[in-house]
Amino acid sequence: MPFAGSAENIRERLKASSHWKVVIRPTVFDPELIRELPDCWRIIEPCAVSLRGWDYPHVDRSDRGNGKDWIESWCDFMDIQEYWRFYQSGQFVHLFSFREDRWPNAMQNAVRRALVKVPIGQEPTGCMDVTEAVFRLTEIYEFASRLTQKLVLDQPVSITVELAKVRSRILTALDFNKAWWGYYPSTEQVLTHPRDVSVSELIGGSAQLAIDTAIWFFHRFQWNDPNRAVLQSDQQKLLAHKLA
Repeated sequence: MPFAGSAENIRERLKASSHWKVVIRPTVFDPELIRELPDCWRIIEPCAVSLRGWDYPHVDRSDRGNGKDWIESWCDFMDIQEYWRFYQSGQFVHLFSFREDRWPNAMQNAVRRALVKVPIGQEPTGCMDVTEAVFRLTEIYEFASRLTQKLVLDQPVSITVELAKVRSRILTALDFNKAWWGYYPSTEQVLTHPRDVSVSELIGGSAQLAIDTAIWFFHRFQWNDPNRAVLQSDQQKLLAHKLA
């Protein structure tokens, strides 16, 4: 049995529950794109994005390791539970939990904010906060942009964002300063958004790509009319470090 704080334990716990999965990779496979394994650490560490007090991805000082052709790091701290692996081929795979699942009273507040009776047979299994989703996707695409530049790629980059085990998870706005009304559940167990992006589009438009992806997911949570300008306003506060 793996011990509670091990990479295997964190990885298996994430796979067994509702979680995000991100895969970023070059569209042309080269198993030795990164020639030496230690170089993987020297590439990924400066690419980590820190916009709100926690880096994406988190490169832990102690919970880390080297594999045959990959490096890994993991963390289980407060509302953060994540595991990632980075290969010499340039592929990055990241699993992480919904932070909302560890926020006090998040589910109760999400249901209360809906202002409607929960449909019979559609009891929520969790919630996804609109702003948290935008922030997370912004970090993902900014990291992908930095990684692409660090690897000096000239071919398109494949970015896949997946929400797993999310049937009946509801979309919400947990900030009580934001207007919210309605019950917006995912009817699918898995939502997968794959996209190949040119290097120039990714470097010059990572923020826009993040908003596009957020809206794609929101539509699949039954929210058909998200206000792009409001989402972009929240995103700009994140990028400008003005969340206080």
